[in-house]
Amino acid sequence: MSEVNNTSDTQSQDTGQQRGRFNLPAGVGAIPHNITDPAMRERIMHAQAIARAQAQAVSTVFVATIVSLVTSAFTFVAALAWNSAIQQILNDNINGFFKEYHMPKGTVDLIYAVIVTIIAIIVVLIVQRFAGNLAKKSAIAAANG
Repeated sequence: MSEVNNTSDTQSQDTGQQRGRFNLPAGVGAIPHNITDPAMRERIMHAQAIARAQAQAVSTVFVATIVSLVTSAFTFVAALAWNSAIQQILNDNINGFFKEYHMPKGTVDLIYAVIVTIIAIIVVLIVQRFAGNLAKKSAIAAANG
């Protein structure tokens, strides 16, 4: 029972703070068409518009966060697939070379990591250069348009 009282007390405090923030008197409800004072009606409608805008902003941020998380998850899965593919290609082509020199598995794994890191750096540099060129073209088009 005390939890219910605490929840209603918290809601009352929140409602009071919101009314104070928008300069609304304590007896004013949430329905502006019942209010006869035009200035008070305008303040209430303004407060409602602000609340709607805040709710829309929260919805937008929530959707953007979900999209970002889903994109990250699929990117991670794609990275794992590429890891397997590259590892298999390197094992097929380089393992014979390493077996000939009787290198330990740890050394082979280290060489694999170095090769993959070099490939990753090259790919990232190419993608950054491509993105930079697109950004320049977009800026030029925006300046001319």
